[in-house]
Amino acid sequence: MELKLIAIQPADPDRHFTAIANLMNTQETEPNSATSLAEWYNKQLEDGIRFSVAVSTEGSVIGFDGIYRDNLNLERHYGSYLIVGQDFRKHGLGSQLYNDLISNVSDLRARTLKIRVRDTCEEGILFAKKRGFVEKKHSIEMMFDLRTWDNARYDPTLHSLQAQGFHFTNMAELGDAQEARRKLYTLNSTAAATDPGSDGIPPWATFEEFEKDVCNSYWYHPAGQIIAIDSQTGEWATMSAITVFTGADHAYNLFTGTDVRYRGRKLAKAVKALALRKARTFGVDIVRTSHNSENAAMIAIDTKLGYVRTPGTLLMEKEMQNA
Repeated sequence: MELKLIAIQPADPDRHFTAIANLMNTQETEPNSATSLAEWYNKQLEDGIRFSVAVSTEGSVIGFDGIYRDNLNLERHYGSYLIVGQDFRKHGLGSQLYNDLISNVSDLRARTLKIRVRDTCEEGILFAKKRGFVEKKHSIEMMFDLRTWDNARYDPTLHSLQAQGFHFTNMAELGDAQEARRKLYTLNSTAAATDPGSDGIPPWATFEEFEKDVCNSYWYHPAGQIIAIDSQTGEWATMSAITVFTGADHAYNLFTGTDVRYRGRKLAKAVKALALRKARTFGVDIVRTSHNSENAAMIAIDTKLGYVRTPGTLLMEKEMQNA
């Protein structure tokens, strides 16, 4: 492969997003499509998202790079993609795409750049390390076989918590109204910022950003946003979200979080059990989830539920010079 014949150019959503999504699907567990990629991309436009593609002489997309805001609460901190098609590796194309990526990073004056690499991909890890990336976090991925699930197994736990005054519901039952969404935002943000291994920064700067990124996304199912409420105080104590992404053959248990005041009371286990019950209504046999490797408590809960470990992902970060 002659690199001089490969054109690296800005990605065009209409012409290139199907190929980019297919390349993403070689590295990610959750499926991507041109439609889902475009939805996410359009939400990120005002924050500087950019994608470039490597196009062969035949017009095929054989690799791509991309940059996006990593955390809406942190200015000039970006996440990135860089994937080369399996048949076109070890010819220097990855280096060319990396140079293009760094050019975009420089234009945006990024302070840090993050990239995700499968923890089983030795060549990807080595590529990142050679370019100054260091491991920051390890995402532990897990899988549950619903065919082995006993719906009644955690009834005693649920009944005990109900007797203590906790009400289990979901966003659909609550009407998915603005007031409920704001409470969901607060619980998500505070729980995420205080989880073990967290950097202490909430993932969304405002409710409006949360509503755009979560509640207005195609994968948001109000009935799959499960909530435990303290009936005595009205406080939202715990939540667990579950969905099925378009094209997936499994459900995905997204974030599960508990207000620090209510931890240690088996509430997370209860809402996770309810999430598994909800997954059965999606007509799938498998549920997947992931955790920061430092969140030993949540990993232990899922292990007790019956989840098993699968290959995960390393989050690697590079401090940018002259940012």
